[in-house]
Amino acid sequence: MDAPASRPARPVDPVVMALNLLNSPRTRTALLKAVEERVKTDAEERRRFAAAAGRVQGATGEPALTQAVGNYLRDLSRLPEAGRSGPYLWLAETVAILAGGGGRPGQPATLFRDPRAEAEALFRPRGAASA
Repeated sequence: MDAPASRPARPVDPVVMALNLLNSPRTRTALLKAVEERVKTDAEERRRFAAAAGRVQGATGEPALTQAVGNYLRDLSRLPEAGRSGPYLWLAETVAILAGGGGRPGQPATLFRDPRAEAEALFRPRGAASA
């Protein structure tokens, strides 16, 4: 009996991984802090997060924050292709670090390599703040 031909593994969606981390008590706090830092430093992400937080219902405190971050992550997965690279690259790096997949900030982990995002990053001005 012949062994089935091996297929390359599908890339893991960073949003799915982030939602898994959000649902784990062991990694939830670290992910919440990472999203908080991202939202504080990027005006566009702050706007997205505010929209996601506005849809939280029936929760207060940490459960409300967790629900808002979940909404925010799901919103990232619905971004148009053209606007997705930056947030996805940040999320992939963050998830890889939190999941113990290695990598360091600014260096995507191999599990989440996105050649298009890496190519676009080469042409972004260094040190330019997002508008």
